[in-house]
Amino acid sequence: MAAQRRKRQINLMDDLECPSGFNEPERKAWQFAVQAHGEQRRKYNQEPYVRHLERVAHTVMAYGGTTGMVMAALLHDVLEDTPVTEAELRTFLEEACQNTIVKPAEVLQLVLDLTDQFTKEQAPGYNRKRRKEMERQRIAQTSPRAQTIKLADIIDNTRDIIQHDISFAKVYIPEIVATLEVLRQAEPFKLYLLACYEVQTAVFKLEEDRRARTSPQEQDVPGPEELSNRPAG
Repeated sequence: MAAQRRKRQINLMDDLECPSGFNEPERKAWQFAVQAHGEQRRKYNQEPYVRHLERVAHTVMAYGGTTGMVMAALLHDVLEDTPVTEAELRTFLEEACQNTIVKPAEVLQLVLDLTDQFTKEQAPGYNRKRRKEMERQRIAQTSPRAQTIKLADIIDNTRDIIQHDISFAKVYIPEIVATLEVLRQAEPFKLYLLACYEVQTAVFKLEEDRRARTSPQEQDVPGPEELSNRPAG
């Protein structure tokens, strides 16, 4: 079974082409990510999962990210979503970064910072709201570089979710609005502004959807707060 899985992963790599803009260490990270994620696909359009990782990495590159940051962007989901262990990732990074200025320990730390520590499996005693609160508190303590990659991830996920899953967006978008509040150390600030723009655009789409599902009569009925603020007489 393991041999068959490796064969499928090799065939998958034959069907994918590494983007030409990546340098050698980044290409190695891309190859590792493709192998690690195997046949995983994005939920909504069924594209290979690596396409999401590429978009996150390209956003990091476009906003001045270092090679180490680009590598971390490509690898940011391997510990959370694949069987790869921290030890295995450390070994790979030490080999991939040989004879370069990239420090494998720093890349590993970025990936650890970007790995959700409060999943349902790791924090079974808490509901989703509390787990997300704890994760925000943790992310707030991460490095500016980790927060930069997190913003790139948020941008791509927000675009995907608001386009394909308006129902889940009603849960996801308010969580991300709160998360943005703790990512102000990210650099450059214009990337933070782009993330805010994408999330605010999603908020507007949610409001448009709500209005489309609400009858004109219901839209015109003032809420209790509006009524209480009206002048007497």
